[in-house]
Amino acid sequence: MNYFKKSLSALLLFGIIFISACQNSTGPKPNAQAVISEFGISELPSVDFSINQEDKIIEVTNLGAIDPSTDLSSLTATFTLSEGAYMMVGTMRQTSGETVNDFSEGVFYTIISEDETQQETYFVYLSEQIPLNYFLTEAPVVELNPTGRNPLSAELQFTTRKRSSVTITVLGEIPIEQTYSKPLSEYQIPVLGLYPDTRNRIVLSIEDSGNRSITDTLIAETAALPDFLPTPEINVVKESRMEPGMHFNEVHIGNAGTFNSHPIIFDNNGDIRWYLDLSEFDRITWPIQFNDNGTFFAVFGVTIIEFDMFGNELNRIVVEENNMHHEVIKLPNGNYVVAVSRVGITMIKNGEEIESVEDYIIEVDPSGNIVTEWDMAEILDVNRTDLTDGGVDWFHMNAIWHDETDNTLIISGRNQGVVKVNWQNELQWILSPHKGWGKAGRYEKTAETSPFLLTAVDDAGTPYSDEIQQGTAESNEFSWTWGQHAPLVLPNGNIFIFDNGFNRNFGSASNYSMGTEYEVNEDDMTIKQVWSYGKSRQDAFYSSIISDVDYLPETQNRLIMPGVVRMGGSNPYSKVVEVSYPDKEVIFESTLYFKNQLVDGQGWGNLDITYRAERVSLYP
Repeated sequence: MNYFKKSLSALLLFGIIFISACQNSTGPKPNAQAVISEFGISELPSVDFSINQEDKIIEVTNLGAIDPSTDLSSLTATFTLSEGAYMMVGTMRQTSGETVNDFSEGVFYTIISEDETQQETYFVYLSEQIPLNYFLTEAPVVELNPTGRNPLSAELQFTTRKRSSVTITVLGEIPIEQTYSKPLSEYQIPVLGLYPDTRNRIVLSIEDSGNRSITDTLIAETAALPDFLPTPEINVVKESRMEPGMHFNEVHIGNAGTFNSHPIIFDNNGDIRWYLDLSEFDRITWPIQFNDNGTFFAVFGVTIIEFDMFGNELNRIVVEENNMHHEVIKLPNGNYVVAVSRVGITMIKNGEEIESVEDYIIEVDPSGNIVTEWDMAEILDVNRTDLTDGGVDWFHMNAIWHDETDNTLIISGRNQGVVKVNWQNELQWILSPHKGWGKAGRYEKTAETSPFLLTAVDDAGTPYSDEIQQGTAESNEFSWTWGQHAPLVLPNGNIFIFDNGFNRNFGSASNYSMGTEYEVNEDDMTIKQVWSYGKSRQDAFYSSIISDVDYLPETQNRLIMPGVVRMGGSNPYSKVVEVSYPDKEVIFESTLYFKNQLVDGQGWGNLDITYRAERVSLYP
């Protein structure tokens, strides 16, 4: 019995092994490879091909063997694939020596392994340069002026098959190039710096991770500039010593009593390469302030508005009851400081309660909440009219600078002078001729202003005469500012200002404007003039209103811009002058001739002006 059981067990084990062996011997596994091992074209028998198995590129090694008259749109490929694999072009299965394809822009072949677990795509091309089709899913699209606000811009749209880096170049006498080094697949590229009234050529260069590259030239045809825009003229260019960049001019076109804002950027040849049409806002939109990322912001009415260089509107902050004007700056914390006229605010001036304008500052957070206020009438003398009687516009605030070293504000009031205040609206000093300063107060006049007046001193620290302190006289070494604009703090702590020279010495001096640097000693409450440029140019450099100065950080040069010279006369213009420091050599100079085509009278809103100027790059 035991013998029988053992025999039966052995028989069952043998059966299992036999059946298993039979199942495993039905045939080889399907091939998992998807490879082209040989390639040729029937119509081009003398052409040799190399197959790069790593990059999956098949290219001609003897291009001279292809007759230039060959019709590449109808050719038959011959090929050898890994065993059992098959090949597709799109949805069409390929048969070696039979299937016809268009090779004009190259062909993508997809190889699928026999077991359909592997798939590889090869690209075959018959030209010297790899076709654009290898990189892009379809031809790039060029959309001119996509926002409707920037006629010298375009947007380039395309999708790459692989993540690639891209460079665009606007060709011309001064080409503009921008590289996008972070590889992407979906591209919407801003093209800036097109020439007006030109069939612009834009070179698109694409490079993939394998260092294969292609260039293509696209066209963007622009219209002529509006006739009313001013014409730049280049007077001096010493490019090797200039601050890099192009020339931003904040142009506002007088239009029957209001301003249409058309900021422009021109190059070293005087060609306008960028301008925005902001006339839709029907009022002056100013001042243009650039962020580090290439966007910019400005104000109009009760609104802070932010744009990109295309003119896309990015953000609006509305602060009702606060009419914004002349100045807006952004603090490191992201809040804005804005010069405003508070709606409904009055003051007691010469015993009479009247309206008060352009004498308030507000700090606004990104949600539009007012977090801090400064009232100039509470700390200054609203009755002082020695320079000019502005009536309700007694101060005429035109600039604010945030001094980050002590978290204070330096504020320019055209009709009074320059003042420094802290965050609690406490007066620190007054930079102004001493004549006429009385008590401060919007309604009650209680606080004396004279203790805050800076005393003018020479290099030895000796105070100048009383006539110079009062402002009724000046010397070759010192002048107060008159109707000034655009104060800023230099890296050395000094203050740089555009001295317009309006009503200089209360009308007893000749007209001239200059950029002036002052050293202020806050401990001694003294001020010393250490540098200036412009006086010798007299009337040809004189602008009684607006204007700007800048410090140029790479060269330490100074930029000085009288905003409208010969105002009310023939051939009015503004200038941008870059001078070396401290020797005052003119490194760059341009003249922007205004046309005043849209004016219908005299006064504000009936003249073309340049409010401010900067040296900028079109791309961040």
